[in-house]
Amino acid sequence: MVKFNNKSGLVAGLVFMMGMFGAFEARTGASAQSLPTVQLYSSASIIEIDQAALFLGGPLGFFEEEGVNVQFGSAAGSAATLQLLASGQIEMGHIGMDVLILAKATNPDLPVTAVYLHYRGNIYEIVVPEAGDIMEVKDLDGKNIGVANLASGAIPSLRATLSEAGLNPNTSVGLIPVGIGAQALATLNAGRVDALALFRAQHAAIEASGSPFRYFTREAPSTVIAVNTAFLERNPEAVASVLRGVVKGSVFATLNPEQTVREHWGLYGRPQGLTEEEAMNRSKHILSRTVELWKEIDDDSVRWGEMSDAEWDTMQEFLISQNLLSQKVPSEGLFTAGLIDDVNAVDLSDVTERARR
Repeated sequence: MVKFNNKSGLVAGLVFMMGMFGAFEARTGASAQSLPTVQLYSSASIIEIDQAALFLGGPLGFFEEEGVNVQFGSAAGSAATLQLLASGQIEMGHIGMDVLILAKATNPDLPVTAVYLHYRGNIYEIVVPEAGDIMEVKDLDGKNIGVANLASGAIPSLRATLSEAGLNPNTSVGLIPVGIGAQALATLNAGRVDALALFRAQHAAIEASGSPFRYFTREAPSTVIAVNTAFLERNPEAVASVLRGVVKGSVFATLNPEQTVREHWGLYGRPQGLTEEEAMNRSKHILSRTVELWKEIDDDSVRWGEMSDAEWDTMQEFLISQNLLSQKVPSEGLFTAGLIDDVNAVDLSDVTERARR
């Protein structure tokens, strides 16, 4: 059985509100009491369809098939999720690679280890109206770019993208706080900004409202599933089981987006103010743009969750270039690839057949 829950409180001085989740009975017959329990948390305060790979294992029974009882929940951001992991309040969490690196630079003994590279593409990017005359990043010279706020995690990637195009990120553009969603779109449509630099799911949600974008994206990995290190050492099999459930969720979401959306609605409700067709099209568009950041299901050259020093070096070099990190953190303190063989032993024949029905 998979239960959706929430937590709130003060964690190492960090106050945050947790997402709200309803409990449901899983659709398989295994006894939850006989299975190891793992808490898996998203770092999104609101669970949108882009989190499908993480939550689908509940309603579709993938976690139970793999022999684990998962309690799925959410914290408001990677930093909050990392705090929960480090304190042992949860076992597994979906966090940004950059957040883990910066935390380890401050505290090398932080008991959190990345085990699965999930978003192989960059969630941060710049978008401009497709019908506009901004065709390249360098065309943003002298323009205003909307960001969620001036502390947004998108800003370092934005600055790097501008620098790579030969622009000075300090003087070539203006940064304007625009929030997210409808507020950001209204600011763009009013001409107060010429581009947006939010993150992939937000850009896709805005685009789904009828505002097609041109995307400028730096190639870089971005998010991982990490584990409390002590729990990982004691329970590697349970962690691998959760990750196999995530793989199954990824495959199902890729092959059957419509049913994935309906599972999301069953858990969190259909978006209000839209017809069913409009809501379905919106969610499917967000999902399709998100899937682009995952491993391609037919790409046998890359294994599920696979990562190496190369991906971490790329992220660390980026952080150093943005003066966020003074020197590299040893890779062995950041991640382990020790579970990848077990994760990729997953049998995907049934989930593939089920998704294609």
